[in-house]
Amino acid sequence: MPNPTILLVDDDALQLSLVEMQLHNLNYTQVVLAQSGVEALAAFERLGGRIDIIVSDLFMPDMDGLVLMRHLAQRGFCGSFILLSSSTPEILTSGAGLAQAHGLDLLGVLSKPCAPEQLGTMLGARKPRKEGSGVHPKLPSLTLPALTQALSNQELVPWYQPKTDIHTGKASSVEALARWPLTSIGPGTFVPAMEACGLSDELFFAMARAVVQDLVVWRRQGVAVKVAINLSMDTALNLAMPEQLLALVLNAGLKPADLIIEVTESQLMVQRKLALETLTRLSMMGFILSIDDFGTGFSSLVQLLDLPFKELKIDSSFVQRALSESKAEAILRLAIAAGASLDMHVVAEGVETTAQLAFIRECGGSIAQGYHFAHPMPFDACTTWLQQYGA
Repeated sequence: MPNPTILLVDDDALQLSLVEMQLHNLNYTQVVLAQSGVEALAAFERLGGRIDIIVSDLFMPDMDGLVLMRHLAQRGFCGSFILLSSSTPEILTSGAGLAQAHGLDLLGVLSKPCAPEQLGTMLGARKPRKEGSGVHPKLPSLTLPALTQALSNQELVPWYQPKTDIHTGKASSVEALARWPLTSIGPGTFVPAMEACGLSDELFFAMARAVVQDLVVWRRQGVAVKVAINLSMDTALNLAMPEQLLALVLNAGLKPADLIIEVTESQLMVQRKLALETLTRLSMMGFILSIDDFGTGFSSLVQLLDLPFKELKIDSSFVQRALSESKAEAILRLAIAAGASLDMHVVAEGVETTAQLAFIRECGGSIAQGYHFAHPMPFDACTTWLQQYGA
């Protein structure tokens, strides 16, 4: 059996060294180390997704193990996963459940400190993936020249998914999601490739220009919907970005308040102080700030305290688990109440069923987004949807 590549993720340097030594004693010699979820994703992309096994802690300061699992699932990780943590058995069980919910190949859960025999047994139970079944079969072709050419040709376009007022059925806004229709490559593959190639700014402004063009058409048709656009942390650290975005919007005859800028909460933990200046300036200009995937990081309430957000998007994991898990239900109710008390628009993400929608309504929620209402759709289809259901 080929020697697998193993990625160890833990913010404790001593723990990393101990487990690495155990692996070497077990004759696993291809070991990559990462001291955070962010470093782990960087290593994952650097190696083109060619990681066979990931052994990860849960509690890490900048991106925890739960967020890491979600990002790995979004990137199509097809290797195996082991949770190694000093967390309580209850938390470890929940973490294991989430890994399986994401479709990850969970080999098992180990408590720190783990015995080498336990680790060896768990690794030995792994079924090696078929030769050539890498996580990103198209990733090697996503070179800097190819991605730059795609941007230049305007091949990357926004598709739109409504955020629906659950009382009126009308769209309160729509979210722009990057798509590459000329290929079968999904955003979970090409967006990380763009970021790895240093093209985050170019992707953001490609989406912004297209969104502004679509907004102008909608305004001419009398459609007054706002559009949300996702902002990566790389672009949030570009201090020139707010002025450039403002010029783009004003030159098109639009207002900053026509755009909602969504920032994922977990990303705010990286270079947070530098991002604070950019996000505050965007708010001062009149853009609406939205915190995405709320509840997935360690500092949710701190983000609400320090940054001028007007919209709060509750992560879909809480929505999908709230009907069966009391803790998820309590967190969902708390988030909705917190947003309402702060006079924020609260959006429940990932609503897929009538039961989930009824529960969100019962909790006091007013806006929902998910497949229950509409899948992401191209401009023409979204225009038809907006004309039918209103905005």
